[in-house]
Amino acid sequence: MRRRRLTFVLLGIIAILAVPALSGAAPIPGTIITSTGFFRFCAEGQIGIANIDTSKLVENGGDFTITGTVYKDESDFVFSKSAVVTSAKKISTTAYVQYENNDLTKPKLIRCKMRTGESLNKGNWPNGTTYGNGRFVVEPAWGFGSAGDGLSTSPSTDGTCQSINQNTINSVWGSLTNTEKNAAPYNPTASNLPGASANTLVTVADTVVGVGPSWTPPVAAINTNGAVAEIGSRALVATTNSSTAPYFEGAHYCTLVAPEFLKRVLLGEVSPS
Repeated sequence: MRRRRLTFVLLGIIAILAVPALSGAAPIPGTIITSTGFFRFCAEGQIGIANIDTSKLVENGGDFTITGTVYKDESDFVFSKSAVVTSAKKISTTAYVQYENNDLTKPKLIRCKMRTGESLNKGNWPNGTTYGNGRFVVEPAWGFGSAGDGLSTSPSTDGTCQSINQNTINSVWGSLTNTEKNAAPYNPTASNLPGASANTLVTVADTVVGVGPSWTPPVAAINTNGAVAEIGSRALVATTNSSTAPYFEGAHYCTLVAPEFLKRVLLGEVSPS
């Protein structure tokens, strides 16, 4: 299998990680089941959200790369924006990981700021428009112009945060032993198991908002509806030329369950929350 490498920036340190190639539109490979997953989580998610043609990525002989910056400080993350670097043909995503514990060892929810597929072949913002100061400055461009033609295989219809969460369910469930599956309090399969009835772990459609202040408030990683555990996402989608703030347009943000938290829930170590 061809292996793909994505570059990630964590607190100013660049780390290159080898990541299995993806098939179809699945944004999260089956190996992401531990806390190390969030280092590449949002950059992987960008592929499915924008329906990226992976043959155009550098690791497959193309020209484009996807990077991710993980912010430790929440206020820094709020100020950050997903962006492009046109000269380097780079899509930049940002991430913030929320934890269950003060020691920051048990990730619970991952917030990802990504780009819409339709923005990738758009051009520069209006003259004089800027965003950010210092390390938060982003290039005043929605996308790569004509160089981005075909980078998204379906620019008129983005993927969903729900699809990323479903892939996380598939990955984490697939990592469990048969004994663990039989004892799990929730069950994503269509067959009843000793510990839980069929279809008691599901994803639900994204709750889509249009402005940042509606996206940033706290949100549960997993809700319960009777005996069913439901994984939803608060999504923010702002297409280009949809507002009076160009720096905000072309954004597709997701709140996503952390794979390790989902695994702890399935092992009965914690309750959904």
